[in-house]
Amino acid sequence: MSDAAIEVNEEIYCHFHKQWDNFPSPVMLLRKDRTILAINKTGLDLRITAGMHCTELSTKKACQRCQANQALAEKSGKRAVGYNGQYKVVFDTYWIPLAGEEDLYLHFSINISEYAKESLFPPK
Repeated sequence: MSDAAIEVNEEIYCHFHKQWDNFPSPVMLLRKDRTILAINKTGLDLRITAGMHCTELSTKKACQRCQANQALAEKSGKRAVGYNGQYKVVFDTYWIPLAGEEDLYLHFSINISEYAKESLFPPK
């Protein structure tokens, strides 16, 4: 796995990959400044790489809904469900701070379009 050369305990990378490498959606380990430190196998298959900023992966509109700062400040996971016009799907999105780490969090979105209420999609 390609992990950014940023000072983070090697155990964190090891645990990240053990936990998330087989998850069917991209999962990122990020630093507070939005630098991607590690990405699971699904994310790597989509050409997401460590060292990128997560803001490179989305639109400004989507980034305005980011809850990373709130999650880190409150030391609690945050969730948002909504339609993403860029990908035309409904995402169930999470920002989860790592316990015991001030500036690190997990971020991932799961495509739940096939399970989503019709009201979550834009009018046809």
